[in-house]
Amino acid sequence: MTDELVDERAPADDGVMRLISVELPGVVDDVLAQPRIQQSCAELQLDPAELRARLLAESDALLSPTNAEISAYRDAVRELGTITPAEATVGDRRAPYEFILLLTAPAIVLGGAALLGAIYGGGLPLAGKIGLTVLVAASSVPLYFGLSIGALLNVLDSPRSGRTSSLDSRAARRTARVGAWAITAVGTFAFWSSFVRLVTAQGAVVAVVIAVLAIGLQMLSISGNRTPGKHAQWAQVRAKATVALDHWREAARQAVEPAVSRLISTLAAPSYDVRLTVRDASRLGVMASTDLAVETVATQHFQRVLAGMQAGAVGIAGPRGVGKTTLLEAHREGRLLPPGREHLLVRVDAPIGYEGRDFALHVYAVACQSVIGYKNTRRPLRKRVFRRRPRAEKEWLAHVEEAVRKLEKIRYLQTKTTGWSGKLTMSAGDVTATRSTAKARQPLTYPEIIAELREFLEETARVLAATNPSAAATPLVVAVDELDKIATAEHAHRFVNELKALFGVPWCHFVLSVSEDALISFERRGFAVRDAFDSAFDEIIRVEQLTLPESRKMLSSRLIGLSEPFVCFAHCFSGGLPRDLIRVARAMMDIAHATPAPSLNPVCLALTGTAIQQAARLAQRELRPAGHAGSVVDLVRLADGPALARQSPGELLATVEKLAAATDEPDEVAGVRLELVTFLYFALTVREVFHDGLTKDQIIRASAETWPGSFQTLGRARQAFGDNMMQAWLLVDQFRAAWNLPVVKR
Repeated sequence: MTDELVDERAPADDGVMRLISVELPGVVDDVLAQPRIQQSCAELQLDPAELRARLLAESDALLSPTNAEISAYRDAVRELGTITPAEATVGDRRAPYEFILLLTAPAIVLGGAALLGAIYGGGLPLAGKIGLTVLVAASSVPLYFGLSIGALLNVLDSPRSGRTSSLDSRAARRTARVGAWAITAVGTFAFWSSFVRLVTAQGAVVAVVIAVLAIGLQMLSISGNRTPGKHAQWAQVRAKATVALDHWREAARQAVEPAVSRLISTLAAPSYDVRLTVRDASRLGVMASTDLAVETVATQHFQRVLAGMQAGAVGIAGPRGVGKTTLLEAHREGRLLPPGREHLLVRVDAPIGYEGRDFALHVYAVACQSVIGYKNTRRPLRKRVFRRRPRAEKEWLAHVEEAVRKLEKIRYLQTKTTGWSGKLTMSAGDVTATRSTAKARQPLTYPEIIAELREFLEETARVLAATNPSAAATPLVVAVDELDKIATAEHAHRFVNELKALFGVPWCHFVLSVSEDALISFERRGFAVRDAFDSAFDEIIRVEQLTLPESRKMLSSRLIGLSEPFVCFAHCFSGGLPRDLIRVARAMMDIAHATPAPSLNPVCLALTGTAIQQAARLAQRELRPAGHAGSVVDLVRLADGPALARQSPGELLATVEKLAAATDEPDEVAGVRLELVTFLYFALTVREVFHDGLTKDQIIRASAETWPGSFQTLGRARQAFGDNMMQAWLLVDQFRAAWNLPVVKR
């Protein structure tokens, strides 16, 4: 693999990372200079310099989310062939270079002519004179090309900064050319008499030939910096690098802005105001999947597990919507790697209807496509002319070509038929001979596919580590998402049981999102019963809903100045699901836009009322096939969404008690009743807690997870909906008892 192991947690250290480290403070300064940030700092009496120092002290946390853009910029720089900070002046003094280099041709001509004069003036035989003449003429051309054209081309291909030197202007270069011609003419005229004495007639003829050649070469050097193809190509490559750096700056800004918002919320004294006033909500519209990722306990566990093993299989388990796909996507973009580190992540979705051989071929094809599209294989402009490809680059290109061949092998069945036939007529009769040969590549068996795929993945990991100094310690990751959506548990077990033949490829991680059943099986690994999930995974990480501190962290990334009552309400009402948390925050801000500075009570009534109506509509829709029995009619009558949403806490409590009363009804109707009454019980509790009379002491006490009446308990009740309604009911009971609220008996 490699002689020296890479520290999984160590940032990359190359010219690009050094440039990025120089650029980062400027990005932080730009964000801190935004008017909304300046206003928030002024209102909260925070020092922007302290914010800057704290942010730059944790620069790794700002750089890791930009690893994808760092990798793209590194590719562009590799093609450019050099690294130049944007603020540096490279010193493109082309005019002096052209002035000196354009004098090289006349000097070579005059020197060659004088040398030829000495040759022809001597007593050498004719054959010797001819040989030396050819030698002088042949030496003049490569000497000129080597000293003049080669040096000038190197200057023209040097990287240029955004600034333009005064010695690089068109007027300066034009002046240099005219000056070179003038000096050539004056020098020739001044030394003409000496030149005539030294040069014989034969030497003069040869000198004229060399002079004509020199003039042509001189014109070539002048037009060298006007070559449209080369400079268009150079401009394109440089523009690509500039765009890549701009993309990194934008990604860094998007990473710094939420970090600034979180830091302001952390340093500012918490507000317990029941009025909804927010200083800045500009980032609330950001909804990309990876932008929802926050550093949670599960994320930290995931990073530690991957850093602790060079190969193996890791499962990510948790209820739907909790962020398993978000975690995989963040890992794909390199957000969980140290700054500047790169890896190749092959991501596939598990099939709904499972066929082992077809899925293995699909993984094989996606792996080949990922290798083909991973890195830019174009060579730097200067290196195409003067240098051979580096060994590492040639090795990667060879692997890419192998991936192309394997992809063709996967996709097509090659058939070739050759044949010949002839007819021989003889007096005794006719003899006809026909011969045909068919060669067809037979379909690979499933074990052969697995063996080839393992070999290809292992070779890919080896080449990545050998050719990329910025590669992560484990440079290859195969991620399989949506495994928890396979139709049946039996199919999921068979899928994992066959797929685990791939696990254990050196320097390759397999990361799979699995169902909670898989997690339960893994947690039973200490017992006698073992199954496919238990034996396949090295570790299964459970991704939970957000805790109250994690919800606060996510909201503070998007909202500056959101007070604690509304943070706690959003957490409880969303159950800590990231997307639902952002939806609740958006709904609250919609109310704040319609009614400036609304209090907690109308915000809570509006959001719970909308949710109550949705739950009632769902209950009525599920009761349609149940017929017109008396209990069904009573339940439909009670499931009047608008009426339920308008009820006072006392009226809603009476409705919950009526719905909770035991009745003799079919199981499907009883299930609908339980779902509706449990949600109404939860909504009633939220309304009775989150009102304008909620005090600071109550919020502080309920923010402690150990108290039975904590906001975490109410959030857990919301999380249990759709999974275990009885557990949700019991958690609401527990919360209400701790808050001295009436408990409804079932």
